Amino acid sequence: MIRKSSIHIEKANIGEFYHNSREKDTNNSIFSKDDNYCNIKANEAMELYFNELKKRTELYQRRTGKKLHKKTITLFSAIINLNEKHTKEDLEKVVRFIEKRYNTKVIQYSIHKDEGHIDENENPIINYHAHILFMGIDNEGVSVRRKMDRKDLITLQDEIAKLLNMPRGINYTQEKKKRPKRLNTYEYKRAMKIKNDEVLKLKKELEKEKNLRKQTEEENKKLKKDLLLKDAEIRKLELTKKGLEKRIQKLRNQMKDYNKLQEENKQYKIFTKEDYQTLSQIKKLLKVSSLKDINHMLNEFENSIKEKIQKRQLKLIEKHSTETGILNKEKVVKTDTAKTIIKSTTSPTKDYGKEFIEAVFRVKQLQKELKEEKEKNKSLKEQIKELEDENAKLKIERGYEEIENEPESIGNQPSNKNKSNTKIKKTNQFNIKQDKF
Repeated sequence: MIRKSSIHIEKANIGEFYHNSREKDTNNSIFSKDDNYCNIKANEAMELYFNELKKRTELYQRRTGKKLHKKTITLFSAIINLNEKHTKEDLEKVVRFIEKRYNTKVIQYSIHKDEGHIDENENPIINYHAHILFMGIDNEGVSVRRKMDRKDLITLQDEIAKLLNMPRGINYTQEKKKRPKRLNTYEYKRAMKIKNDEVLKLKKELEKEKNLRKQTEEENKKLKKDLLLKDAEIRKLELTKKGLEKRIQKLRNQMKDYNKLQEENKQYKIFTKEDYQTLSQIKKLLKVSSLKDINHMLNEFENSIKEKIQKRQLKLIEKHSTETGILNKEKVVKTDTAKTIIKSTTSPTKDYGKEFIEAVFRVKQLQKELKEEKEKNKSLKEQIKELEDENAKLKIERGYEEIENEPESIGNQPSNKNKSNTKIKKTNQFNIKQDKF
């Protein structure tokens, strides 16, 4: 957070010489004093102050012809905000400025870096500031207080901000805001003590509440764990029994679904009335037998129906393979692959309901492929028959053409009888050829 410039001037007392030099313990100092700075010790400052006071009092009396009034402020304290980068050279600029502005003498000036507080997160917040103690009567015996009107103090804030190269604090007059009451050193000290005591008290109460809450949470956690364990023991049997009942019902539904698929494919049902009765009997035994025994019975029953499915599927594939006459290597490979699929999908380690239904659909798909192959073979046979008939027809027509085009000798023309015999003979020859086709 950027610190803003501020200077506050108030009446001082000689005890502040000791506060500024840290020659006496102060509760305000909570951090290391090693980085503090003070131009002179308290005794030297007091001696210088009284010497200057004597001279300036005489000047005042000589100028006014009167004694110094009891309420006249003879020592002022200027408290100035700093940041962590400011040095004594920066402060000396302010000292010279004040001496010149008010025509007075600075007695003591110091920099404090040991005051501040610890925030709620245990972080140190250092209040970097400086003290300047200067004479309340100027070099001509005039009260400095008379020079410090509202306008002077406003411009003083501006000048100090420039000297220290800091952003100026709030100008309450310009912004028409109510100026907050400023606490002096001792008031601030008391206020901070009260605040710190309250914070410490609240921290202790908070820590106590945290410990109590932690203890309560641990007790609740332990009780909850015990309750869950007991509840788990009670529910274990119930849930296991219900789980077996659901498993029985699932098997029944899967058997019905498989039989339904068989009907759609015009196949006889694989699961009989006896199978359903066996499953019902196992369900009845839930009331009298141990859950472990029931689980074993279900495993045995499930394996038996899987075996039935596997046998049925292999039988269907072999049947269709024989009917379609698939003898080439490619089709044999397909059949072997299909058998492998069925064996893998009916493995006892697979999920029964999902796997055997998928296997049924794969068999159905294979049946469709085999049927298509059969139709193709039938079509090919019909085409071959048509080609054979067409070939026979063409040969007969060619025979007639040969008879008609046979050459005859003019000098050796056969008799009508011989011609007739020759034609009959030729005709019989072609009839024989036709029979061969």
